[in-house]
Amino acid sequence: MKTRTDDIDSNPQVLQIPKSIQDDIMDKWFHLYKWISPDEVKLSIERDFLHTISKIGIPLAVISVLAWLISGLNIFIFFVTIALWVLLMFLYLFYLSIRRSSLLSKSAFVVMTDSSISLGWKVHKLSDISWLESDISQVSKTFEEDLFWESKLSGSKKTLTKAIMDQLFGWYGMILKGFSGSRSRDSEKAILLIIALYTLYAAIMACVYFVWVLFLWVLWTLITWINKKYLIKKGHDVIKINELFATLDRSSEDIYGEKQNLELVLTQAYNNNWKDGLLLEINQWINHINSKTQDAIESVIELKDTIEKSRYNDMFSFPVYNAWIKKQIWKPLEQILALLEKNLSILIQTSKEIEIQISQTERIEYKSGLELQLQRIEIQKREIEKFIPELQASLEKLK
Repeated sequence: MKTRTDDIDSNPQVLQIPKSIQDDIMDKWFHLYKWISPDEVKLSIERDFLHTISKIGIPLAVISVLAWLISGLNIFIFFVTIALWVLLMFLYLFYLSIRRSSLLSKSAFVVMTDSSISLGWKVHKLSDISWLESDISQVSKTFEEDLFWESKLSGSKKTLTKAIMDQLFGWYGMILKGFSGSRSRDSEKAILLIIALYTLYAAIMACVYFVWVLFLWVLWTLITWINKKYLIKKGHDVIKINELFATLDRSSEDIYGEKQNLELVLTQAYNNNWKDGLLLEINQWINHINSKTQDAIESVIELKDTIEKSRYNDMFSFPVYNAWIKKQIWKPLEQILALLEKNLSILIQTSKEIEIQISQTERIEYKSGLELQLQRIEIQKREIEKFIPELQASLEKLK
C-alpha cells in the first residue's frame, strides 16, 4: 500500500499526504502505510558498517602494522590488534541493531484516517502533530526516508561501497604516478616499500571487510527474523485489519464476477429451453455465489469486531465503513438478488405457458418434450426459491 511518487496535496494543518492515500481514506476510512521494514533496518546497519570501515580503515591498518613492527614482527600481535578492532565493531553494530530495532517498533506501521494518525502504536489527532515532529525527524534521518517518500539507503550504501573499494585499490596508480619522474635506486626501493605497505593495508582491510560481510549477514538475518516476528505480534491488530480490508476487496471482485457468469448462463438457459447441462452450470454458479457471500459476511463481521477491540476503535468512522461495505458487498449481492427474482418470475410465467401448451396439444411426442422442459424449469425454480431467502438473510446481516 505504499505510495511514493504520487502527486502530494499539501495540508497546512498536518502532513503532506499523497492523494492516493487521501482517496483510500475517503473510500474506506482506513489506510495502512508501511513506512520502515525489517529489511530497511538491515540496510541501515549495512550503511553504517560501511561508513565505519571508511573512517577507521587507515587508522586500523596503521595501528596493526605499528603493533606488528614494535612486537618484533610477531604475527600473533598483528592479528590480536585486528581482532580487538573487530570486537569493538561487533559491539558497536550490535548496539546499533538494538537501537534500530527499537526505532522500527514505532515506525513500521502508520495508520491514517481522515482525522487521526497512529505512529508508534499511539493514536493522535491530525489537528495537532507537534508530538510527531521529533519522531518523524528521527526516523527520517536514521533511515534516510521521509514519510511517504522513497528511501535513499540503497544509494548511500552504493556510494560508500565505491568509496571503500577506491580506498582499498585506488591508490596504486597515484603512488606510481608520484614516482614516475624518478629513476634512482633509492626511489625504486621507496616505491616498493610503499607499495608493500599499501598492499598490506589493502589486505588487512579486505580481510576485515569480507569477513565482516559474512558475519554481519548472519547477524542481520537473525535480527531481521526477530524484528519480523515482533512486528507480527505487536502489530497483529493492524495487520489483521488491513488483510481483512484486502479480503473484502477480493470478495467484492469475485461476487461481481460470479454475477456476470450467472447472468450469462441464465440467459443461455432461457434461450435453450433450460437444458440439463445449463441447469447444472446455473446451480454451480449459485453455489459459488453462496459460498463467497458467506465468506464475505464472516469477514465483515470479523473486521468490525477486530476494530472495536483494537486501539484504533476511537479512530474509526462506522458511517464511512458501512458505506464502503454497502458499495463493496451489499450492492453486488442486491444486484444478484434482483437478477434471481427476475428470472424466478420468468420461470413461473414460462411454466404456466408450458402447462397451457401441454393441455392443448394432442401429439404425444410434442407433449413429452414439453413435459421434460417443464420438469427442468420446476427443478430450477426450486433451486432459486431456496437460494433467494438465503441471500435475503445475508443482506439483512450486512445492515
